[in-house]
Amino acid sequence: MRDRVKGRRLFFISILFLVLLNFPVLSIFNKGGVVAGVPVLYLYMMLVWLACIVAIGLFVERKQIRKPKGKV
Repeated sequence: MRDRVKGRRLFFISILFLVLLNFPVLSIFNKGGVVAGVPVLYLYMMLVWLACIVAIGLFVERKQIRKPKGKV
């Protein structure tokens, strides 16, 4: 059951980042400005890509916290 929930959450994260890296959103950042010498579009894509890797990594490596079965 937990694997199914984890799979659904990973699917949701993947769809979210797919939307963030698709045309309508990318066109917002395709302006021609630069930040610290890096075009805004490239900076946005790299930051979203990095956030995707971190989010999936944290989610997959998160350990299940179990309550002890001792005294209540």
